[in-house]
Amino acid sequence: GLSGDELIASVRARHPRLPILILTMHNEAQIAQRAMRAGALGYVTKDSNPAILLTAIRKVAAGQRFLAPEIAEKIAFGECGDNDESNIEALSSRELQVMRLLADGLGVNEIARKLSISNKTVSTHKARLMEKMRFASNADIVKYAMANRLAV
Repeated sequence: GLSGDELIASVRARHPRLPILILTMHNEAQIAQRAMRAGALGYVTKDSNPAILLTAIRKVAAGQRFLAPEIAEKIAFGECGDNDESNIEALSSRELQVMRLLADGLGVNEIARKLSISNKTVSTHKARLMEKMRFASNADIVKYAMANRLAV
């Protein structure tokens, strides 16, 4: 039931010296930045070249930071969604998690069961994320998630 950011922070709190490398399908700069802020030392996408993955493992194991080159490029050239259209950075980890699950086609009650929270809490997270992202409907959530590869 934890989001990736929450899990990273939890592991980091229990084992502060443990190097954490994220291997994920998400190649969005915003998600990588959230993971790194939560305490991950590295972030690599599953479609990365094996040599990149080995480099990441070695650097993170040595206590150094590593960011997949394509993610680093997006951050360097300002393609992080920091404009007015995308306020994804304003979302809490739980709001982002709810957005992904909604985009995957789950309803409020299904999300509540999956995350072990009440459906009223899910509805509150949904309302807040829709306000922050300026979405008018569930279709806007799905469209945004698909365009930004947030849906599974």
